[in-house]
Amino acid sequence: MPIITKIREVLLDFKYAKIFQIIAVYFALFYHASFLLAFGLMKVYPMFLYNIYSVLLFSILAVLVFSKHSFEIQFIFFYIEVVVHQLLADYFLGGMTSFHFFIFLVGILPLLTFRKHFKLAAFYSLFSAILFTILEVRSPYILPRYELSEHAVIIIKTINIASDVIVNMVGLLMYSYLVLLVEKKLRTQVEIKTYEAQAKTEKLLKIQNYVINSLANLVDNRDFDTGEHIQRTSAYVELIAKKALEKGLFKEEIDSNFVEYIKRAAPLHDVGKIVVSDVILKKPGRLTAEEYNEMKLHAKEGGRVIREVFAMSDDKAFIQIAADVASFHHEKWDGSGYPKGLRETQIPLCARIMAVADVFDALVSRRCYKEAYPVETAYKIIEESAGAHFDPAVVELFLSEKEEIEKVMSKFTR
Repeated sequence: MPIITKIREVLLDFKYAKIFQIIAVYFALFYHASFLLAFGLMKVYPMFLYNIYSVLLFSILAVLVFSKHSFEIQFIFFYIEVVVHQLLADYFLGGMTSFHFFIFLVGILPLLTFRKHFKLAAFYSLFSAILFTILEVRSPYILPRYELSEHAVIIIKTINIASDVIVNMVGLLMYSYLVLLVEKKLRTQVEIKTYEAQAKTEKLLKIQNYVINSLANLVDNRDFDTGEHIQRTSAYVELIAKKALEKGLFKEEIDSNFVEYIKRAAPLHDVGKIVVSDVILKKPGRLTAEEYNEMKLHAKEGGRVIREVFAMSDDKAFIQIAADVASFHHEKWDGSGYPKGLRETQIPLCARIMAVADVFDALVSRRCYKEAYPVETAYKIIEESAGAHFDPAVVELFLSEKEEIEKVMSKFTR
């Protein structure tokens, strides 16, 4: 699980290891100070004298843990002190005191302090576990060297129980802190990755749109009839796609992404014209049969150009729609179009939508070989061509948006 992995990383991090050792050292200092007082009052002098040493040792370590960047020396003294303390407690008190909580300090602490030296840390942890297990098993069989009163035993047990409670509480608080810390780090990482991904996507989208506009402008500069044709047709296909989405038509194909993609792809519908001669593109009259056949190549070449230009893009759905729009916007519902003679739903939906937008704008626009048709005449031609040239459902959607269509026409001069 990510959170468990992250907790391990945090535990092995130097600054958090230092926090753990600071807590351990100060707990040991207060623990020994408590027993120094208790053994002094009970006149158990060997343990009293030993706890003087322990208090001095942990006082020094308490200073060192704040000033050192390495824990090895402190840890060695810490470890020896704990082992000797256990041996003395068993010898003088007959194993009546419990130091199980020290297993946490000397068994887990190496994993924190030896950071990169995992094998060494694992050895110390295993050695500690075995050593303290032996000591705990043997302690009940050791006869005490001091006759302790019931009152003294209660004091010792009270200090140990209180210590156990403190260790458990601190451990729980530290674990809670780690979980919160890790969750915060994970959230931050997710937010950063999400932001980076969004920024990358936006950058790629800008580059892609720049390429699209550059290709479209390249065609504009060669084909004087095009003008603002690409802007108007982009607006028309968006109107049709949005209306279809609103009415729940073509559910398997149209969603919000489709609407965005076809709008962005529309300027590329005539990109294949870059392979067509200027003589043909700019010819003021009607084309001969041979010239018309050459002009028709722009549909097939358009799809190829798009796939080559966007070959490195990960946005496969957009590439597919853009290539289909460029390749098949001259196909007809009755199968009489080009380049493949597709019919009805064999023609990709995006190309069927593009066909209506493209022809309508060509009708209402002045071209080098014709004058512009009146808008109503153009509507009528589109309507009469439904079922022959165009998908009837797409025509119906288009004609239902006359008010918006005319807004687009007024926005872009012809």
